[in-house]
Amino acid sequence: MTRNSRAHRKNLRSAEETARDRELRAKYQSRPTPAELTVSGAYTGPIKQGEYLALMHFAARIKARRQQLKISLTDLATLSGIDKSALSRLENGLAENPTLGTLERIARSLGTRLRLELEENQETTVR
Repeated sequence: MTRNSRAHRKNLRSAEETARDRELRAKYQSRPTPAELTVSGAYTGPIKQGEYLALMHFAARIKARRQQLKISLTDLATLSGIDKSALSRLENGLAENPTLGTLERIARSLGTRLRLELEENQETTVR
């Protein structure tokens, strides 16, 4: 057999398996449009820079406190009951929308408390 030739094998798949594979291939090769993503709720629009920076600052504070206490992500996962990968995503600013309950559990596990503030929005003021 030469280097560029291929050995042909008999297809041992059933017609149903072949059809299922085609459907899966078609599903993952097509990409939704931005409008379709918005309608489905999978896309909510860009986050404002100030909000993003606040989230990144908050995530950095969580990580710094954990490191200050010399607690590993595995230990924090055990203490808080939150998955290690979820904690890592949060610390790296990749968690899009953590719940207050999640943040409270992390804060408590780090020996801190969560404080919320209500600020007036500079863009839209209710009169």
